[in-house]
Amino acid sequence: MPIKQIMLLLVVFLGGCITAMADVPADPGFKRISLNLIVETQSDFPEYRFFIKSGADLEEITLKKGEPFVIEPLGGGAFYRTGTLVAVSKKSLEGLSETPAEGKLNDLQRVIYDGNVPGTLELVKHSFAREVPILEAPGWKDPVYRIEADPQAGLKAVHLSGGSTNSKIDDAASSGLAFWRSASAAVVAGIFLAFGLLIIGVWYFRKSSKAV
Repeated sequence: MPIKQIMLLLVVFLGGCITAMADVPADPGFKRISLNLIVETQSDFPEYRFFIKSGADLEEITLKKGEPFVIEPLGGGAFYRTGTLVAVSKKSLEGLSETPAEGKLNDLQRVIYDGNVPGTLELVKHSFAREVPILEAPGWKDPVYRIEADPQAGLKAVHLSGGSTNSKIDDAASSGLAFWRSASAAVVAGIFLAFGLLIIGVWYFRKSSKAV
């Protein structure tokens, strides 16, 4: 089999992996809903920088007093289903490079993403997508949090509104369901990838045998 055909097959199988990871239909009787995260503050908090961490990305956000900030998913599919809002003291980031890196996180973003900055505050852990009973879906609204000063931690996030107004399942149960469905998608993706690599291996073995 020509190498071009082999590569085409591999692309097809990898495409199947991505598709499997990106979306899995909701169970019967359930609906997948999307929820942005809305954040407001009681102060500008100039001594902190705020970031949203999701999937393989980290994005800085600017919060201003009296101006609600809407945080949307940084990407698509199961990998970007959840995100974490963090606050980092500016003093802890002194000396770190912010020179852009092609397709990668810069030095400052990398240490924040890896959780290696002392004193980093995890303010909100949010699920951008949930699977809820169809009848309860209209009761879910974008959650709103207010960032406030805290005498002990420095900052804290206070839930103001949104989330579910009438659901019988809580965020933990919904996120748990999403996790297991994402895990199933990962297994399917792994099967696609393994099959593609198997074809490459068989082709290479036959080519080597003929050469001998």
